[in-house]
Amino acid sequence: MEHKTLAKTDNHYSRKSSKWWKVMIIGFITYVMGLVVLIITQNPNIFPSVVILGNFLIPVTYLTFFYERKNSSNVGMLKTAASFFYGGFIGTFAAAVLEPIFIHTLNFRTAIIIGFIEEFTKFLGFLFIIRRKQHRLILDGIILGAAAGMGFAALESTGYAFTIFLRSGGNLTLTVYITLLRGIMSPLGHGTWTAILTGIFLREGSLGHFRLNLKVIKGYLLVVLLHGFWDGLPSIISIFTPSYVAILSGEIIVGFLGIYVLFKLWKEAKKQENENRMLL
Repeated sequence: MEHKTLAKTDNHYSRKSSKWWKVMIIGFITYVMGLVVLIITQNPNIFPSVVILGNFLIPVTYLTFFYERKNSSNVGMLKTAASFFYGGFIGTFAAAVLEPIFIHTLNFRTAIIIGFIEEFTKFLGFLFIIRRKQHRLILDGIILGAAAGMGFAALESTGYAFTIFLRSGGNLTLTVYITLLRGIMSPLGHGTWTAILTGIFLREGSLGHFRLNLKVIKGYLLVVLLHGFWDGLPSIISIFTPSYVAILSGEIIVGFLGIYVLFKLWKEAKKQENENRMLL
């Protein structure tokens, strides 16, 4: 009876305090306002602000969704923000150094190599946050991993947007299209993959002790394959059809496979959380 009461209280709290959808709506309205002002004024000074807002909106919303459901997790806002920061900057900087060494053209093989590199560099940001070994819950790993992954996604998408803008000769329409497409697809990618790996990593350890066992290695290989198929599937599909819709469909299938794996891990995290409550 006590267990049901606790679960009911948590569900009520989650519904009452849920802010993720407000973050998304307010952020999107602000983004549209910024675009309108940019188009009307043609002021280049506000272009970076509009691009950054557009590329950070969905990653921050995604992270807010998970953070609001942390319940018994002791992961605070400061540590979550730090994971977003370190996963983003350490991840993108390290990937920028390593990828040119091993990758000279994009095909399925090099897409897998990209997966190895980027999943490792994002994980470095997560390890920097938990170096004091204060976390042991799967939920802790999911939240901090989602933060690290989405920090990487936001910065990577911002880079793509600026590159597209420059190479297209200042084509704002194309830049907005890339920003919206990558934003909509971002929950299926980096944040989900890193959350899977970090959730498994903390599941296999205990407070103050981390273990790099076979299950963690399998988790790493799983997210590398998901990442690799996401990047490499277009090169395979394009052999049979040039349809962009077909290529996008392939990425969506791979993306939702990652969501399914994360959902199973999330259920395991909630089970662990309930078991811990029963012991209190």
